[in-house]
Amino acid sequence: MNIYESWLVKKQIAHRGLHDRVSEENSLSAFEKAIQAGYAIEMDVQMTSDGMLVVFHDNDLKRMTGVDGDIRETKYEHIKDLNLGDSDEKIPTFDEFLDFIDGRTPLLIEVKTHANVGLAEQKIIDRLLKYKGKFALQSFNPFIVKYFAEHAPQFVRGQLSSDFKSDTMPFYQKILLKNLFFIKFNKSQFVSYDVEAIRRPLIKRIKKRMPVIMWTVRKQSQIDELKEYYDNIIFENFIPSK
Repeated sequence: MNIYESWLVKKQIAHRGLHDRVSEENSLSAFEKAIQAGYAIEMDVQMTSDGMLVVFHDNDLKRMTGVDGDIRETKYEHIKDLNLGDSDEKIPTFDEFLDFIDGRTPLLIEVKTHANVGLAEQKIIDRLLKYKGKFALQSFNPFIVKYFAEHAPQFVRGQLSSDFKSDTMPFYQKILLKNLFFIKFNKSQFVSYDVEAIRRPLIKRIKKRMPVIMWTVRKQSQIDELKEYYDNIIFENFIPSK
């Protein structure tokens, strides 16, 4: 497959769905709005302490539900009835999400960083083997990307990255990750790079080898000014020109 000719390059991607004040991020209504507007969807997968895959971005439940706790250390039964923001919508399970989308638009699935790489990833693989729609997988953790390359090589996978200025990881890890040292090791087929850090000669070189997706774009000027650095965008909080 020529990834440069695929949806991953050709179809703009709505960050956590086409969310707004009515439809919260990573909610089924935000996903429906993205579908109706003709966008692909970026979303996040986490695993609860009892092994349930759920669609949720933060580790901490507080921002989106008002409840304290780490979703990775919480049983599904304790979060299944929580509302997302001020809405009546709940945290979707991965199964509910895939059944809802049902192949109607392509998916860019971010697997959140976590301990014990392989447990959640194998569950994701097993579920996606039964899914008929188009999708690609990405993660900040290069070992998660590597797991997919080794255990589901037919799945398109890519490396998420940034400059990691606000992260508390050791300096050498930041250097390795921001400079994409792992993309050959984990057989990445595309790179997703932070719009705030993308203006680098490295990204131009990478772009000649594989598609570069720019995240998260929040204004049209970023699209217009940074064209030489990206092949596609992940956007939110505005409607980009197509």
